[in-house]
Amino acid sequence: MKRNIVYFYTTIVVFLTLFAIRVSAKTEISLLTCKPHAQIYSLYGHTALRVVDTEQNMDVAINWGVFDASQPNFVAKFVLGFTDYTMAIVPTDYFLREYEYYGSPVYQQRLNLTETEKARIMKALDENYRPENRVYRYNYIYDNCTTRARDIILANIDGKPSCIKTFQQRGEKTFRDLLHWKTNKYKWCKAGNDLVIGLRADRNTVHSEREFLPEILAADFDSALITRADGKQVALVDSAFWLLKDVHPQFEPMPDFPLTPTMFAIVILALAVVWTIYKKTSGRWFDVILFYICGIAGLLPLVMVFSHHPFVQINLQLLILNPLWFYLISPWTKWKHRWNVALAMVILFFIGNIFQSYAEGMNILASSLLVRIVCGIKSQRLKIKE
Repeated sequence: MKRNIVYFYTTIVVFLTLFAIRVSAKTEISLLTCKPHAQIYSLYGHTALRVVDTEQNMDVAINWGVFDASQPNFVAKFVLGFTDYTMAIVPTDYFLREYEYYGSPVYQQRLNLTETEKARIMKALDENYRPENRVYRYNYIYDNCTTRARDIILANIDGKPSCIKTFQQRGEKTFRDLLHWKTNKYKWCKAGNDLVIGLRADRNTVHSEREFLPEILAADFDSALITRADGKQVALVDSAFWLLKDVHPQFEPMPDFPLTPTMFAIVILALAVVWTIYKKTSGRWFDVILFYICGIAGLLPLVMVFSHHPFVQINLQLLILNPLWFYLISPWTKWKHRWNVALAMVILFFIGNIFQSYAEGMNILASSLLVRIVCGIKSQRLKIKE
């Protein structure tokens, strides 16, 4: 749902009068849904609007998914949820070139609108495109390219939003379920998402919240009905077809990492068990390496606690991925209760499975820590007896 294409920032004079056109029966407004492709930023797909008027020789795509990765401190702003996105307008041909290059199909739904509704939408787009309004604070769940396109349509058709029946029964779905739906083929990306999103992502969504995903919004529009003033119900979508369908990527995707997160965690557990058996109770430097890696890995989830992104503030995975290990497992720490505190943290982590779904492999990694913690407690007791 994100793009960073230079041509989106090119201003063409004709666009300055785009929304001053005379709306007529020839004006068509459509929802464009772009399927995901192999680039990480596109795993959830993308949504845009298309405005066509053959009489006035106009055919443009309106897109709320533009960002500038060259802006100062972009990475820090993105992590902390302070990323600004921009509304942009380009010729539809330009818009489609990116998706053709990446082999991503594009689905068009032409909306069944009256001239009055079209005029309202065009006026709203005009207002949204003003320099003071076109930049907005992006939120990947509640305010993104898909929700912006949906809201501008639903807010400007006759009747209240309750008159629009966009409900499809999909069963109870949490936000995490929906994110997994789009990342299941990309194990490390899925694990990375699960690493930073916390407990709140496991609550069930109401249906409108699921429409942050382009494909769900497109499916809902396909089944939506509008109740006109005379009580007659008509379909929201007049016609639907594929603008791009049988397209193939024109680049070689990067090869996947040979190990899945589960396999990687099993390797760590095997090393912990073998080291414990071989070294019996000793193994200070192995513990330093293992726990310090967990401490470094915990820096990102810890920073995300202060982020404005949704669902990241309460994350029980911080019980085993956190910088506290730098103190507890340090060879220079003499605090006698440090191993007991470490044990309590890991036990609380396992109990946390009741409340939060963890990233793939995290329970196995926690088992590795548990093996070494039990060994550390045993070693400490032997020293006390001596």
